[in-house]
Amino acid sequence: MVIRRHAVWLGLAIGLLAGCSEPYALPDRNAADVQAEEERLATLLPAELLNGAGTCEVRLLGRDGSSSFAWAHCEAAPGGGDVFGLSIPVRVDGDRVTQPGDGSAYSVSVRRMFPERLAEAVLEDDGRLRP
Repeated sequence: MVIRRHAVWLGLAIGLLAGCSEPYALPDRNAADVQAEEERLATLLPAELLNGAGTCEVRLLGRDGSSSFAWAHCEAAPGGGDVFGLSIPVRVDGDRVTQPGDGSAYSVSVRRMFPERLAEAVLEDDGRLRP
């Protein structure tokens, strides 16, 4: 009986530890290279995501070689009319911007665009990844 209780407690402890993973580590926004990349992306993304009109705030989520992963919040008011916007994770390879698909294609494309741990963080989207 005592052994069975210890086995139950051990199983619970292992389950709790396995479920408590570290949150995805974001780049330090105070670092000069991170600030420079966020500025570059903020300049590049309006042309790619808003057809040139508007502005984007960017949060760099990580890098891998020449690829940058970011979350962009962009807004535009074409012709001075109503403001529209989008908040979206993006992958940027040089000047080529990739954004996830809509609807049921979203999670599949996010997993294809980002490294595994970052993809899971984007899909969980607790808000801390946004600019």
